Amino acid sequence: MGLILLTMTFMVIAALVFAAFTVSAQALWAFPILVSLWTAFLWTLIGKGVAAFSNPPHQPRRVFAIIIGCSLLAIAALAVSILVGLLIAGPRN
Repeated sequence: MGLILLTMTFMVIAALVFAAFTVSAQALWAFPILVSLWTAFLWTLIGKGVAAFSNPPHQPRRVFAIIIGCSLLAIAALAVSILVGLLIAGPRN
């Protein structure tokens, strides 16, 4: 449940931040800020994912699979955040 809540929270916050920067005078900072948020989310997600799905001693293959799975989930969350942020920001003239 914690990983789902973490992912949903990231998507909401990232979409709102991305939309806010997109419509402001600082639009060029929207992607760097979003990627910085995403990097922090990715590290947190991987740490919590390994803790949730692997017992010490952590087997390297299992940890590698968890890292790949969390990375794919994080990439999908980033894409959704960008799309929702663009939808919130609306068309720009």
